[in-house]
Amino acid sequence: MPSPKSSVIVSTFNSPDWLQKVLWGFFVQTVKDFNIIIADDGSTSETRELIERMRVESPVEIIHVWQEDEGFQKCRILNKAIMASQSEYLIFTDGDCILRLDFVEQHLLLSGRKQYLSGGYFKLPMSISKAITKQDIYLQKIFDPTWLNLRGMHIGLRGLKLTSHGWMGLMLNKLIPVKPTWNGHGSSCYKDCAIAVNGMNEKMQYGG
Repeated sequence: MPSPKSSVIVSTFNSPDWLQKVLWGFFVQTVKDFNIIIADDGSTSETRELIERMRVESPVEIIHVWQEDEGFQKCRILNKAIMASQSEYLIFTDGDCILRLDFVEQHLLLSGRKQYLSGGYFKLPMSISKAITKQDIYLQKIFDPTWLNLRGMHIGLRGLKLTSHGWMGLMLNKLIPVKPTWNGHGSSCYKDCAIAVNGMNEKMQYGG
């Protein structure tokens, strides 16, 4: 069986409820030529059991890469996940970020050699985050500014990026650009480039 074009590496630690919502977001992606690698920094068996359940309904392969809990060692587990991938392109996100249905498609569309992509995010209040259902994700309601406004979140001009596509999306990316920094919640590059820079700096601790 040929390797998928890309691997999405998802970091997590003892947050199965959030991880479940993130995985639902992957199940409705517009492209399916990818697999999911869970980079697990020492979670208990509850996370492993969730992954086993989610594999049953997942349209793509889910790989679980786990290490012992030795404090915050996110960069170490990310490096292990990089080496576990057989794909040429790597997309990174966190286990508490629900992705729009064209997340993987856009990273692949905009990818380029010897460069990386950096994405942004919209931080939701805890009340909205906890209330999000599987249906809200499948129907993409959570990316609807009106839906968010009705629940008390006013997102302003940046909210246009939540639903923009095509030329509008490209224009908004130029008008309201994301800082060109490597963001754990949504960055990507070719695997050979990640290896060329020796992967993630394992000396970097929480908040680094």
